[in-house]
Amino acid sequence: MSLGFIPVLVTILLSMFITQYIAIGVGMVLSWSFSIFTFLNRTKRPPNFMLYMCTLMLSVLYIASFIPGGIVSQRMFAITLELVVSILALLLLLQKPRLINHYLKHKAKSGKNLFIQGTESTFVAVNIYLLFVSIHLLLVLICILFFSPFSIGLSNFLFQYIPPSIFVFTMLFNQLGLNYFNKLALQTEYFATVNPSGEVIGKTLAAEAFHSTTEHIYPVIRIAVMYNGMLYLSKRPSFFSLDPDKVDLPLESYLRFGEDLAAGCRRILRKRLPSLKGVSPTFSIKYRFDNDKTNRLVYLFILDLKDEEQLIGTNFIEGKLWQVQQIEQNLGCGYFSECFENEFDYLKDIIDIKEKYKAS
Repeated sequence: MSLGFIPVLVTILLSMFITQYIAIGVGMVLSWSFSIFTFLNRTKRPPNFMLYMCTLMLSVLYIASFIPGGIVSQRMFAITLELVVSILALLLLLQKPRLINHYLKHKAKSGKNLFIQGTESTFVAVNIYLLFVSIHLLLVLICILFFSPFSIGLSNFLFQYIPPSIFVFTMLFNQLGLNYFNKLALQTEYFATVNPSGEVIGKTLAAEAFHSTTEHIYPVIRIAVMYNGMLYLSKRPSFFSLDPDKVDLPLESYLRFGEDLAAGCRRILRKRLPSLKGVSPTFSIKYRFDNDKTNRLVYLFILDLKDEEQLIGTNFIEGKLWQVQQIEQNLGCGYFSECFENEFDYLKDIIDIKEKYKAS
């Protein structure tokens, strides 16, 4: 949104080399061109309020340039534009709550976030600009107090060179800030939210999903690792909000937004069992699990290992293979996670079937 300052910057720079009213005319044409472009694309792009206000300002200045006495002195032209834009920026800043409320009430849900973000971006640019202007005015005040009368060099520096620099640095800082936050956004992890049948209906920040308990249904992948009729279990980390320090299946993760189940399984194995090659889990069942701490649609997969050495080098907390009889002896004692105890009978049946199949 800081690019709305470009026509004013162009006007100031051109005024140093050509007639003032021609410079204003070029800036006005440029600003009108940008304004028309953004207006024609208003359904896809949020309005650039600073651009529209600069367009209005340049249009008024262009008309005023034909009036006798309407031309500002060359020495004060740049700082005059800087101050007029500052006044417009302050007026725009006062309208922030009204603009945000307008988009909250009247924009379609699909485009509401885009326009609110665009409005917020405008005010970020405005705040950066006003900060630089404040520093500039403070510098002018200091120079008036200690260096008055001004030399030609100091006068040019304060009134002609700093104003365009402010517009340049405003755009530069704003773009650097946007690039930084865009990179953060790309790195931000989102989890899918689903309806009871498993259809994805939205997304939630990972941090919010970890702390938001039952507001949404989250798809969760769980992978049961089996070897020779045993289950590989480990302790859940103590910082987990759900069943901390309880023994559970070690391979579990929320499904990321835009990720399918196969990709989710590959991600989990790549992260937790990076040395495991040539095997992939098999989907088993889907079931709903919810309590006062979570609301999940669980996709349970089975990973049947052929070699115990495939588990060597894992960093699971107290991870080890458990026999079915060992697990049965500890059920209902608060030792295992609630989710695992709900799954155990089903997993036991699978192990029994596999063992009978081997025996036959």
